[in-house]
Amino acid sequence: MNEIDDEYKFDLSPIFRPKSTVIIGLSTRNPDHPGNAMFSKNLMEMKTKAYGIAPKAQEVDGHAVYNSLSALPEVPDLAVVALSAQHTLPVITELAEFGVKGAVIIGGGFGETGKEGKKMQDAIVKVCLDHNMPFLGPNCIGVYSPPIVDTFFLPSERMVKPKQGNVAIISQSGGVLVDQFFINCKERDIGISTAVSIGNKAMVNEAMLLNYFEKDSNTDVMAFYLEGFHEGGGRKFCEIARKSRKDVVVYSGGISKAGKVAAGSHTGSLASNASILQGAYKQFSIINPTTEQNLTNVLKIYSMLANPFRKYSTMAIHRDKVSVLSVSGGHGVICSDLMEKYGLSLTKLSARQKEDIGFLLNPVAYRIAGLNNPIDITGSGTDADIVNILEYLLNAKNVEIILCLLVPQVPQLTMRLGRAIMQIGSKYKKPIIAYVPWTPKYDLIRDALELNYIPCAHTIEETIQMAAALILKGEGGLRKKMSFV
Repeated sequence: MNEIDDEYKFDLSPIFRPKSTVIIGLSTRNPDHPGNAMFSKNLMEMKTKAYGIAPKAQEVDGHAVYNSLSALPEVPDLAVVALSAQHTLPVITELAEFGVKGAVIIGGGFGETGKEGKKMQDAIVKVCLDHNMPFLGPNCIGVYSPPIVDTFFLPSERMVKPKQGNVAIISQSGGVLVDQFFINCKERDIGISTAVSIGNKAMVNEAMLLNYFEKDSNTDVMAFYLEGFHEGGGRKFCEIARKSRKDVVVYSGGISKAGKVAAGSHTGSLASNASILQGAYKQFSIINPTTEQNLTNVLKIYSMLANPFRKYSTMAIHRDKVSVLSVSGGHGVICSDLMEKYGLSLTKLSARQKEDIGFLLNPVAYRIAGLNNPIDITGSGTDADIVNILEYLLNAKNVEIILCLLVPQVPQLTMRLGRAIMQIGSKYKKPIIAYVPWTPKYDLIRDALELNYIPCAHTIEETIQMAAALILKGEGGLRKKMSFV
């Protein structure tokens, strides 16, 4: 049983927004047991009403618990099962018959281990299908849906959690989810709406979750880490993604020979040919970053520019309509080299445009500035020079996106520069992406920009990665094309 038939339509809201949650698999002897961590977190930190079950105890870690399902004061929406594989099927059967609406199966030892494990997994799926009780997993850490529920069994003091936002993260690997996704999102101030670990995805799979988050009003961007698809699942996923009104991003694992072997033993996935996958993603308008850094930058730009308060459009950007403004010639050179790597090119400025730009500069900068594209106003540039040239480029019909490489070490640039750029940029539809050295010394500049939806990059290459992501989105036809100016 590799994939759930289309006839099964599940309500996943009890998993993501449960009013009540029961944790099964508490330990009276080991306070660090995964079940104990989940019970404590949901009881003390989340809004769901949390119950714990321990057959022979009255309390666990100082919290009152129940001895059985039948002793609970209500039928919970969600059950989280933290038991070994051989003990899971009877408990799932009891939960389904009790009327629980959804489940998370934490334990491993199922389809990823071979035939016997797959038999146990299939038996669980059959029970849940018969009782219309969808579940995440097995072999997963479940769901983090702030402020409602958190089934991640990792202690809160060890977790790095991003702020709430508009990105839903769906990952086959719990480790990748809480490390690569959570830490990078926290560092880059990317907010998440929900995070889901799907593990073996025996019942609830990536296509179902794509459908769910397409309708979720708190989500604008869906980011997936996938190690492969069950038979037929890849095409279904791509077809749903193509129809989505939201941005769909897939970061792939298991694409090398060694990675395919690892994926099979990790989550029991059938890894696909990398070139075929990449071609399919492009055909179906799915963004497919190939590095961790690029993934983070794609999520950064998409999450910021999906905000309804932004004043500029992100569409209709052509690869050869990029303008670069810098106070350092070297930064412009590096940017030009990297743009070629990502398939972007600089728009050609006319003689009249270069003359106009020159007249906008202070006299000292005018004498030594490079007025080709990239525009280098040198270390003699001022806040006013940058703002005036930006406004000129924002009105230029042959410029569709501006990369502004800021070097705040320049003596005549001030900490007010971010706010000045924001005030100009917010009047126009064209996107501006800024590079600002990632050090606390320049937080004031960066914060002024990002609070007003001008994304900032750590490095020059990240600036270009974000620009390329916007262009890819437009080329994929994910949004209605809009004109500038």
